[in-house]
Amino acid sequence: MSNVKRFGRWRRASSVLALTTGLAGLAVAPAVSAQTASPTTPASGGGLEEIIVKALRVDQPLQKAPASVFVLSSEALDNADVKNFTDVAKLVPNLTFDNYYRAGIPYIALRGIPTAQGGEAPAAFIIDGAQAPGLDFINQDLIDISDIEVLRGPQGALYGRGAIAGAILVNTQQPTDDYHAKVSVTGGNGDLLQAIASGSGAIVPGMLYGKVTIEDHNFGGLIQDHGLGKPADWIREKAGRAELLFKPTESTTVELTWSHTQGDDGGSYIEMVPDGGITNFKAYQPNRNLDTRDHRSIDSYVAKLDQETPFGTFTSVSQYARSASGFWGDADWTPAPVAVQENNITVSAVNEDVRFASPADRFYQWMVGGFYQYRDTVNFLNVYGEAGGPLSGLTLDYSNEDAKSLAYAGYAQGSIDLPLAFKLTAAYRFDVDNRYDNARNTPGTGITHSFSAPQPSATLSRQFTDDILGYVTVGKGFRSGGFNAYADTLNFPGVVKRLYPKETALNYEGGFKSQFLDHRVTFNASVFHTDYRNEQYFLINISPPARDIVSLRSVTINGGEIELNYKPMAGLTLSGGLGVADSNIGSNDGINDQNKYSPDANLYTSDLAIEYTRPIGNDFIGLVRIDWQYKGPIYYDPANDYSYHAVSFFNAHATIERGNYSLSVWGKNLTDTRVPTVFNPNTFGPGIAGRMDNEPLTFGATVTAKF
Repeated sequence: MSNVKRFGRWRRASSVLALTTGLAGLAVAPAVSAQTASPTTPASGGGLEEIIVKALRVDQPLQKAPASVFVLSSEALDNADVKNFTDVAKLVPNLTFDNYYRAGIPYIALRGIPTAQGGEAPAAFIIDGAQAPGLDFINQDLIDISDIEVLRGPQGALYGRGAIAGAILVNTQQPTDDYHAKVSVTGGNGDLLQAIASGSGAIVPGMLYGKVTIEDHNFGGLIQDHGLGKPADWIREKAGRAELLFKPTESTTVELTWSHTQGDDGGSYIEMVPDGGITNFKAYQPNRNLDTRDHRSIDSYVAKLDQETPFGTFTSVSQYARSASGFWGDADWTPAPVAVQENNITVSAVNEDVRFASPADRFYQWMVGGFYQYRDTVNFLNVYGEAGGPLSGLTLDYSNEDAKSLAYAGYAQGSIDLPLAFKLTAAYRFDVDNRYDNARNTPGTGITHSFSAPQPSATLSRQFTDDILGYVTVGKGFRSGGFNAYADTLNFPGVVKRLYPKETALNYEGGFKSQFLDHRVTFNASVFHTDYRNEQYFLINISPPARDIVSLRSVTINGGEIELNYKPMAGLTLSGGLGVADSNIGSNDGINDQNKYSPDANLYTSDLAIEYTRPIGNDFIGLVRIDWQYKGPIYYDPANDYSYHAVSFFNAHATIERGNYSLSVWGKNLTDTRVPTVFNPNTFGPGIAGRMDNEPLTFGATVTAKF
């Protein structure tokens, strides 16, 4: 598809989004009977169930939360067969999540703001209240999940420097007095075998509860490496999670959690693709003589305290986390014995977040808090000639970087109910991130820099009726800068600098949330404009070797989201969403021309789903769900010379359940659509790119038993 056609398609989508939002906004504006929303509004008459969200640091119904929030409940996760964040992104407009060169550095984009390899995620990831310290801790299987909340738009005032595009909250199932156990076993093509078991209940009734979840995940792979004669995308991982919940009094809650993931994954199955071959997945496939093995081990220890007092609630979240990845394999990506890479990365971090919040039943509410993090990253890379090959005995690239980060922040938030059902919420946070980097193999290369930014936000909302909410918001986020590896920057003198600057995003947004037909319909929409500064763009090159981040000085992003849910009858639910993120590069240090699309983020994403549940006879319940996802075009370089067209994906899931037992069959990517998950232009020299591909058609079955 030509750029002109893609541009036209985007413009039509953008026009529909703007027109629909504008008309809906006019429809709600004249509402005469303004009411104050009740804390909860139970669904009646078989309507859609109410969802309570925590993303804005306050428990409130989704339809009364003045922000663009997308929520997946545990039931929705099961019905859509969501196993990981890649599956989550298929359902959330304006979010993408894909595997990258290794499991510890996934590719994430939210509202047009992407991940740069070697940088930070564009969103804060919060697991049961504890913030993931970095990318290496994010890409894990989702097991025993209660719900996932995706908060879109810069959320620096709430979640700090990692939330330049939003925040993603993962909440796991908590133990209770009642004993619960669940076992599920999944098998599928590619020799998939995954078993998950969990159990929870009271240790001391009314006071002490416990939960244990374990997983064993084995996958033989489906992406064939022709040089090795076997699949390249294999997985052998085990994971576990243990939690203690202690309630010595009604006002005191202590949670202790340990989670662990360990295993091996295939990675870096890169293909050499010449210009013009980006859509050819038959001629260009992995073709190596050495398998690549990524052995990783991830541990997280979290202690959380909630203490209620007459004046408010004190919360403390303490975390120690460590990730170790040992990466070894082919470095020339050919069947010849040329080069080997060894990359060992260890990340250890200590987090502390404390806050005090006012009682929730007041017309004004407030919260104050502070955050501290110390993180140490050791990144060792050695690329050398393979024994018996033409470069045997030669060192091609060698670096041993020690990067440290000491970050701290103070924050405050307040909200007040105003006349005529208006509400004003304001927040402010100031983050400081002191960074140090040293090439340990080269004396005198230590460098330090402090990245800091104020991150204010303000939201004015109005509850026009009990079922219609409107809001406008302004917020700022930032993502720390950092340092390129000393050895790599030597290969591009005058072009790539050792230090790359921080990013900032100033976002202006308006939206509404509505319910109709006795809560059988929810229709939510938002539009936004983001001024994005110093976008971090990753360059990878083989000859000469380099892995560097450069900056695109000025980017603007215009877009929004539309989400619709409709329950026309008992058991039948229709849902759909559209996310648009139209980016435009302004001044970018002369690297490429201006007025181009920003790289590495789809211009739009959309999805539609139909789900039907009904009794079968007296004992069985059947469920069928079909999902369609449409991902818009994406550009891979600032000059827009390399791009990929829009693509569609279809997934299906069917379950039959009797009592505590169920059998599900599922299929993902049913049309076997192929698309790059990684595409780096000119990686292997002028006109030869590096590409990695998505998973082809996968299918299988899951048996589940609950006790």
